[in-house]
Amino acid sequence: MRRRLFSTDKKSSSLLIIGALIPSSGLFVVNSLFASSSNTSELLVLYFQSILAVVFGAVFFAPAWGRMPLKTEGEFIPYRFIGRGAVSLARFRGLYLGLLILPLALAVSIQPLSEYLFSDTAMQHSFTIFTLVVLTANITINSLYNRIRIDAVIGYTTFAIALFYLIVKLFYGEAFTNESHVRLVTWASDIQLKTFVLAVGIFWWFATIVDLPDMRGQLLLTQKNGSESRRNMVISFLISYFIQGILLTFPLLYNTNNAWGWVSNLFIVFVVINAFQAMFSTNHWTASLIYSGVVRPLLSNDNYEKPIGVGIMFLGIGITALWLMLGKTTSELFATIFLFTAGVGPVFVARWIWAKVNAQTVLSAMIGAPLIWIFWLLLKQTSAYPFFMNALGISETFVDILIPGILNTLVWLITLVVTYNVEEELHAKQWIAEVGLLNDFKSRKNWTLFVGLSLLAALLLFGPSFVLEK
Repeated sequence: MRRRLFSTDKKSSSLLIIGALIPSSGLFVVNSLFASSSNTSELLVLYFQSILAVVFGAVFFAPAWGRMPLKTEGEFIPYRFIGRGAVSLARFRGLYLGLLILPLALAVSIQPLSEYLFSDTAMQHSFTIFTLVVLTANITINSLYNRIRIDAVIGYTTFAIALFYLIVKLFYGEAFTNESHVRLVTWASDIQLKTFVLAVGIFWWFATIVDLPDMRGQLLLTQKNGSESRRNMVISFLISYFIQGILLTFPLLYNTNNAWGWVSNLFIVFVVINAFQAMFSTNHWTASLIYSGVVRPLLSNDNYEKPIGVGIMFLGIGITALWLMLGKTTSELFATIFLFTAGVGPVFVARWIWAKVNAQTVLSAMIGAPLIWIFWLLLKQTSAYPFFMNALGISETFVDILIPGILNTLVWLITLVVTYNVEEELHAKQWIAEVGLLNDFKSRKNWTLFVGLSLLAALLLFGPSFVLEK
């Protein structure tokens, strides 16, 4: 039997999935964001709301992904939607994510590595070029067939090294020479209550897609049941936040003449390997999205699946290079992802529990996000923008999430009313009952679990920096 480039079977063990989810967590991004950003108190809140999204996805959506009788994430749209707009949604989603969001995500992964490893601008540029070359070379030799196993080995090895590094730093190393833990405490004291309440209550719905429609969802589809999927997601993100907490608290780059300097170097090597493996997976998912949603419906067979996939991955890397050539900082690239997806998150949640949400509704939100982003940039040049700033009493960072998020939510709600179809609603009701996510939302136990795990994840990420302040 010919091995499929983009498919997995429902047979992966929990041990493999937990380890494979670690490299996709963006271990290096958190350190670079906080080290290079001048608007740090707001970034602290933004990152906390991203924690809420991750935990929410694990508690409520991971079980649903695990319960669905699908092999690939690309099969979700025809499974959930029928009628007008379903084909267009699949095609646009492939182009929207594959040619816009994922190349941008690759840029957000590459730049933190270069910024953290090298202080010299010329060396940063050289490392960026080196990374793009490695990604390009990987296209011809890396496939999905063994990626879960490779990711698991890398993830668990990084966890073991991080634990060993923590022990060394606590008992033998220059434990508190890094300024990040001091800065975190200072930044936290600058956070305003209104900003924090808005972030916890609203921002993360607008800024983040929380139902795992990415490589994590792809991995969860290989599970046997929903409870197993949730458990694996929870364990994997707790391990990831533990590793990121160590990166935020302790310096990786310090005097290598120290007897334990090799541990620091080893940790750096494996975090970099994690970053590269995550980028490999992101680029592979780019090809999967565009092939399954755009190219495959136009073909009579899959004879050209691999060469087309390789070509798409080359294209994705080219777009990533264009993003990097714009010269934006990591924080600006990170914020750009929020802008391009503002207001899309709520409709992704709604499609699981609201039968009136059809394919055209989701499509309108995905199209509306970048269009509203362009409109918002134009509006910011007018006198209306200072009015919004003064009226809301929050910073530019959060206004840029709140207003576009509200506008795009209005877009897809209006589309929902205009395109309502009884037959599509009946199909959706049957699907919603089959997946059973609505019952998960009604469970007090799940909401308690969500709150508890959010606090635990935040403590793992930020706790060491607060506890170990001088």
